[in-house]
Amino acid sequence: MNHIGLISLLTAALISLGAPSAHSQGSLLLVGGGSEDYGDWSDQPYRWLVEQSPDKSVLVLDYSSGSSWLENYFRSLGATRTSSLSINSVAVANDSATYRAIVAYSGLFLRGGDQWQYVRLWKGSLAEQAIRKVFQSGGVVGGTSAGEVVLGEVVFDARLASVDPRKSLRDPLGASITFTDDFLALAPNILADSHFFERGRLGRLAPMISLYRKSTGKKVIGIGIEYGTALAVGSDGIGEVMGSGPVTILRFTPDMADTLEGSRPYALRNMGLDLLVAGSRINLKTGVTTRSSAARPWVPRPLTGRTPRVLLDGSADTTDWFSVSGSFGRFCDILDARVDTVGIITGQIPDAGAMGAARYVSQGRSVSVRVFQIGIQSRNDLVAATQLGGCSGLVFMHNSQNDRRWLFHDSTAVGRAIRSAAFSSKALLFAGDDVLLAGEKGVGQLYASRYGAYYGYLTLTDGFGLLGGLICMPRIYDQADFVDNRLSGLLWAMGTTNLPVGIALDAGSYAVIEDGQITVFGSTPALVIDARSANYVDFPTFRDPGKAEPRQIAGFIGARLHAVRSTSQFRYVNPTSARLPSTESATPSNAQLHQNFPNPFNPSTEIIFTLNGRSRATLRLYDMLGREVVTLLDEEKSAGRHRVTWEAGKHASGVYYYRLVAGDFVQTRKLVLLK
Repeated sequence: MNHIGLISLLTAALISLGAPSAHSQGSLLLVGGGSEDYGDWSDQPYRWLVEQSPDKSVLVLDYSSGSSWLENYFRSLGATRTSSLSINSVAVANDSATYRAIVAYSGLFLRGGDQWQYVRLWKGSLAEQAIRKVFQSGGVVGGTSAGEVVLGEVVFDARLASVDPRKSLRDPLGASITFTDDFLALAPNILADSHFFERGRLGRLAPMISLYRKSTGKKVIGIGIEYGTALAVGSDGIGEVMGSGPVTILRFTPDMADTLEGSRPYALRNMGLDLLVAGSRINLKTGVTTRSSAARPWVPRPLTGRTPRVLLDGSADTTDWFSVSGSFGRFCDILDARVDTVGIITGQIPDAGAMGAARYVSQGRSVSVRVFQIGIQSRNDLVAATQLGGCSGLVFMHNSQNDRRWLFHDSTAVGRAIRSAAFSSKALLFAGDDVLLAGEKGVGQLYASRYGAYYGYLTLTDGFGLLGGLICMPRIYDQADFVDNRLSGLLWAMGTTNLPVGIALDAGSYAVIEDGQITVFGSTPALVIDARSANYVDFPTFRDPGKAEPRQIAGFIGARLHAVRSTSQFRYVNPTSARLPSTESATPSNAQLHQNFPNPFNPSTEIIFTLNGRSRATLRLYDMLGREVVTLLDEEKSAGRHRVTWEAGKHASGVYYYRLVAGDFVQTRKLVLLK
């Protein structure tokens, strides 16, 4: 045995003999990636790391040599002593000099890169023991990107490959997902991920924690941290969100169901979903989340069903549209070839795509097809308006954002005709980015900049309002540069306009919306962000230096996540109450919140609710802006039917929402005070 090896063994033995029986808890800084800079988002969390270091010393660790920039940055934030250490081999990781160098600091920070290199080179080494020693002695350990991922108890180690979300959703068992759960393990019961919305990793973290449970029988919490964002976890286990974006918490719920089968897509119902923005907190020991002071009560719009079918195709590729099992074939099956006419509405001079769609619809079906190029020049074309009125089915494709305003604007002849036809047609098909036309609101400026959501460039656009409280975002994993804009934009639009359900569709998949039910077809499951059961909504206030608007995304506390695979359904409104202005409970229950009576009313109204078991019940009223008006009830109630009266004589006329929370049951309804 060589001299270095002997020293290493002796050092390890001394560490073991001298280890205390009980350790103090250190602090953690989990950073989701992103470039640090002076005067930017990183100042607060990185300064926090320095302040958590008992002697204000920080050592930057890596498995390869890096620049000295981080050393200087930490020094600018108050560190009294900084240095860097490259541990680039197993031999260096097991060198006693490496151990002594690490424990000489009370603050450690792991750079980004490749988490497998950290695991491969450091696992079981003196370097790993030294990092744990610093943490257990009350020091602070932080990491960014890959350096953050390896701090959790369970590490997606990327030993075989870096797994993309699309593959994880399409075939989680065959996606080469591998775990290490005996490395640093400084964050117990946590599987962490980074660059979360930037790289669309909501679609991989959920399958990962499901796969880990299937493999080991253990439930872990998934924590996805966005780039430019950090979770600062104190020695008490309470983590505070800092920086520009959200920290996403995924966890198992009592009514959650997931399915992982060989060579089949992922299926999921009712995974707990919290999105925490700056100022929010989570207790990692108990799982309890605390909203920021700026969060407001979440009062979602009512959901309603619709009988005519709406088809939403997440792809912009005609190959997907016209495939054997594609959306165009299903659209045509709805129509009667003997009598129906299809209108194809495009904002461009009819191109190969529009003409190909016309040929596909008419070929072998004897369906009459008309192609309408709609823009500023044709917005009052009376001939086109008349022809549109005779269409039984409409297809929307290749309509530019600038031209879309003519498609449903009541001030134009064509707009009135299209709007009338849309609400009376047998079937409507929105393809590619035109999917954003179907709901009440869509998201604009998606492609103005790859950092559009980060810089606050996104806009809200108007739609037909056909989806009854839903919003859908297409092409989620198309063009990686715009994944963040799409997923962040979907959540931002939901939170900004109080829409309770968001659907994320990938290319190659489409959804059929009919009478309160979503049916999905295609290779990638649809992700459904279900905020019906959420309690609060929040928004980042961070503005990138020099930008006028804040980071655009919404944070929800108490939401659910679903993954709906091909030929599966997700019902968001019960058929028997599809047209009631209410939000259904997110969990199956016999509890019920009834519509107030009378409604509209003046000056008093009665609210009735039913509980299926003894529970603490709270009944609160909110105005249109989500501000709490009054708490009508907050007490323990027995099973059965209960009545509460609201005397509204001192309140102004208008629309109000009343919300019942009783255990896991949450429901909201609308009432109208009319004086």
